[in-house]
Amino acid sequence: MQGHEMDRLKRGVYLGLSLAGTFALFVGFAVLTRPTRENYLLLVYAGLLLAVAAMVVLGAPTRWIERFTLTITALFFLIMTWLNLHGIGHGAGVWPPLLWAGIVYLLAYVLLPPKQAYAFAWRYYLMLLLGGLVALQLGVAHGRLGGEQINDTLQILLSNLGYLWISRLLVAFGIRAEADRAQAKQMQKLADTDALTGCLSRRRFLEEAESALTSERPGSLILFDLDDFKQINDTHGHPTGDRVLMRSVRRILHNLRGEDRLGRLGGEEFAVLLPGLGLDEALLLAERLRRALEAPGDDAPAVTASFGVVETSGLGSTRELLTHADRALYRAKRAGKNRVAAAHG
Repeated sequence: MQGHEMDRLKRGVYLGLSLAGTFALFVGFAVLTRPTRENYLLLVYAGLLLAVAAMVVLGAPTRWIERFTLTITALFFLIMTWLNLHGIGHGAGVWPPLLWAGIVYLLAYVLLPPKQAYAFAWRYYLMLLLGGLVALQLGVAHGRLGGEQINDTLQILLSNLGYLWISRLLVAFGIRAEADRAQAKQMQKLADTDALTGCLSRRRFLEEAESALTSERPGSLILFDLDDFKQINDTHGHPTGDRVLMRSVRRILHNLRGEDRLGRLGGEEFAVLLPGLGLDEALLLAERLRRALEAPGDDAPAVTASFGVVETSGLGSTRELLTHADRALYRAKRAGKNRVAAAHG
């Protein structure tokens, strides 16, 4: 899914959840027969969730919405937990809103990078634990806890610890998934790219050519081969030959459009796919590339190339396309090299 579509989906989810949460909090407050001072926190949090909904509607940056939502949610559940643990010391049970406390850890994982999410979750739990124990101690200042009160306290603290470890598992999966995606991306890049020159590999270039043949858009292909390249390797060595290849690719790319595709088919043989260019335009470009390649360079011996140009229209396969281009290329070779020939019919 592309970035814009994902952002739109996330904003829709944030809007829906904030409105649903606001409704649930208002209902929870409305059914209270004798709301305490602490219960008014439900209304405060409901108002903040409405602010989240307003931020979405008004087009605030998604990053701001996410950070604001995580902050108010974490503060709400921290304060509610502290107040509940304090109330347990006076005989209160577990408050229903704390059943949703795990959403803090889930939000951290969804909104933050994996390692940051786990660091946030640990800090949040330590604040909850230390503050909660202080609140509990203040609540039991005048008496010991009974068995039911101890159970309620442990349920609150241990459930949050469980959420913390579940978030740790999610983070581990997230980090592994990121590593797998990076490795897959690197492997795909290696498969698509020629290791020496950086242009498209033979396999990837043929895929691009096949796609061009199946489209209705006209185009052309230039096949070229560096002349007498073996002599350069034999005389100057393969490192020098590699520099010639890399220099040649740089010069070719400098003269191509952004949509053109350059691939190395093997050894010193290359091909250029030219979407939207007819045969006449492709011949002019091939001549410009020929002149660019034959220009002397300081880093390696000068080299020339022979070119075969073919139009993609009317050809049914990449094999047929390359066969026509190859015939034109060898006509250029037989005619004396360092020239351009067109494939006709």
